Amino acid sequence: MYGTQSTAISERAVCIAHEVNQPLTAILTNAETALLWLTRDPANLDEAKQAIERIIGNTLRAADVVRGIGDLVRKSPPMAAKLDINDLIKDLLNLVSLDLRLHRIAVEVELAENLEPIRGDRGQLERVVANLVANGIEAMRTVQDRQRKLRISTRLDKNGDVLVAVEDTGTGLDPALVEHIFDPLFTTKCEGMGLGLWICRSIITAHGGRLWATPNLPHGSIFRFVVPATVGPSTVGSKTVAPSRCRQTMRTNRQVERFVSGAACS
Repeated sequence: MYGTQSTAISERAVCIAHEVNQPLTAILTNAETALLWLTRDPANLDEAKQAIERIIGNTLRAADVVRGIGDLVRKSPPMAAKLDINDLIKDLLNLVSLDLRLHRIAVEVELAENLEPIRGDRGQLERVVANLVANGIEAMRTVQDRQRKLRISTRLDKNGDVLVAVEDTGTGLDPALVEHIFDPLFTTKCEGMGLGLWICRSIITAHGGRLWATPNLPHGSIFRFVVPATVGPSTVGSKTVAPSRCRQTMRTNRQVERFVSGAACS
């Protein structure tokens, strides 16, 4: 009994640690930056103010992560609401802008106008975009022979659903491992936990969508996800979610609940 509880607590802690690592790192980086701007002579109050605003934003991100994990443990219903995916991306890029500058990464944004709103959990979808951006930054960390570029785009796909793409010019995907990168606890990073992409795919599947990766020739990777313009428990407005998609969503929710509640990953 004690062993089972201990394992459950450990797995919960790993999940939380992975998800809060990004905003906590951003908080530290922005705090150090704000201090530098304030100690200059004369102090640059505008830059310090922007850094502090990013600290506040990333603190709220970390709180959302912890609250989201708690909701899964308590099996609370998701906080679904209509949201603009373009606004979400802009807000997220502002929060990680300092990290992008520190790694000398050029950012190209192409957001389609007049996209239909999607219905989902803003905190969860923000974590997906944040994870994909963080992976892109990590993949370009050692690149020296070409421009480090992160490109984020949105558009409607042929089915009228919202498609988001995050492209980088990093080291790319190993063809032998690409089928496993979304598996829980699988990682190619020395300090990785192997949870980021698995959590991302679980969240997108729970929103009735899908997430996949392809090479970005000649260098880098492209991660794409698509979510319906409207998503609900069964229907939202006039759009019906296919029964097979609903069953897949229910299975994914149960998988996430089992993992966070301490059951072994499968």
